[in-house]
Amino acid sequence: MDLIAVNAKVKANLFLSETTHQLEKDFLTVGINFDITKPVNTYSELFLFTTNLVTALNEQDPKRIVNLLYRIDLSEEKVQEEMQNTQLTFSELLAELIVKRELQKVVIKNYYSNPENQ
Repeated sequence: MDLIAVNAKVKANLFLSETTHQLEKDFLTVGINFDITKPVNTYSELFLFTTNLVTALNEQDPKRIVNLLYRIDLSEEKVQEEMQNTQLTFSELLAELIVKRELQKVVIKNYYSNPENQ
């Protein structure tokens, strides 16, 4: 699957439910319920929900955010680097990076589970 095909699938929201499921799974492993109302129709909806959850976590239990970043393999260095180059708030940026990382995991899993890519 090439980058153009991936981009088209993302624009068509084809990986949306899988990304939502991956977010639910990884948030739950650090003890956080990702109780988004389903069906999730757009990535924007997913980003907004994740942003609100990250904002609440940042206020209540910032250590869990660090655990989540470790769980999903998103380095603190990457977050700090991205903070230097954005106009987004910390929570917005973190939510964006989290959702993009989970989407990346879904795309990779899809790629390697397709026999024609072997």
